[in-house]
Amino acid sequence: MVDFEWYRSFMAVYRSGTVTGAAEVRFLTQPAISQHIAALESAVGHALFQRTPRKMIPTEYGKTLYGRMAPALDSLEKVSARLRDGSIEEVSTIRLGTPMDYFHEVGLEKLKDSRFRLQLELGDTGKMVERLSRGKLDAVIATQQIQTANIDYTKIDQEAFCLVASSEVMLPEKLRKNPSQKSEIEHFLSEQQWVSYSVELPIVRRFWHVAFNKRPNIEPVMVAPSLLVIRKAVELGVGISVLPRYICHQSLKAGKLHILWEPEEPLINDLWVATRKVDRNKHEIGQFLTLVHGANRS
Repeated sequence: MVDFEWYRSFMAVYRSGTVTGAAEVRFLTQPAISQHIAALESAVGHALFQRTPRKMIPTEYGKTLYGRMAPALDSLEKVSARLRDGSIEEVSTIRLGTPMDYFHEVGLEKLKDSRFRLQLELGDTGKMVERLSRGKLDAVIATQQIQTANIDYTKIDQEAFCLVASSEVMLPEKLRKNPSQKSEIEHFLSEQQWVSYSVELPIVRRFWHVAFNKRPNIEPVMVAPSLLVIRKAVELGVGISVLPRYICHQSLKAGKLHILWEPEEPLINDLWVATRKVDRNKHEIGQFLTLVHGANRS
C-alpha cells in the first residue's frame, strides 16, 4: 500500500528540485525524504527522478505522475489548512422523503437557498414514514398523518384540489347556468373519460364524496402515478381529472386547462412534515421546518 506521505515528499522534491529543499519544506531529514522516494518508486515500479550531484531531475514517468497527483494533493492540502484554522463551516445533511410532484412544483422552490445538503427519496407517504421511523430518513413531506409512536407531525401547508379539463370538454350550457343541479352534473361527469393516480381513484374518490356524498362509479381511461403526467394528459384531452391547484396553476393561467365545475365545499388536504420525536431539539430540523413552512395555498 502506498503511503500518502510518500506522495507529499515526491511533490516536495519535484518542486524544490533537491532532497535538501524537500526536507526543509517538509520539516523532515534528508534520509527520510530519500526513503520516501525510494519506497514510492518501488511501489509504482518506475524511477521517478534522475539523480545528479546537484539536482533531482524528474523522469517522464515522474512528470506524468506529478501531473496526475498535483491537483488532488494541492486541493487536499487546502482543505487541511482550512480545517486547522476553522474556516470550513459544517453543513448538515437532511435525508428527505417527499412526493415527487409536490417537491417539483413547490418544495424545490422553498429549499433552493437552503444551507443543507439534501438527499432526496421520492415516494408515497406510507413508505417514506416507515423509513423515517426506522431512522433511514430525517424528515418526510407527508400528505397524511400515519400514526406511529415515534413520529411528530408539523402542518406546513394546504393543497386545494380542482376538477380540470381541456377546452374540448365543457359542462352543458344548462348546467353552467344552474351549477347546483348536482344529480345532472354527477351524471355528466360519470360519462366522461377520467385520468386517475391509481385504479383505486384516491383523489377522485375524495372529491366525489365531498361533492356528491357517495363513491364514484368510474373506470379511468388512464392510470398514471404522477400528477405531472396527469396534468399533461388532461391538457392533451385524454380525459378529465382532479388535481391540486399548485400542479395546474400555470396551465389554468395559460388557458391549457379550465376548471370544469366547483362543488360548494372545496376539497382541501393538509400537508405535513413528519420527523422523529428523538430529533425534536436538533437545530437542523428546526431550520428545515422553518424553510418548508408555507402559506395556505387554498
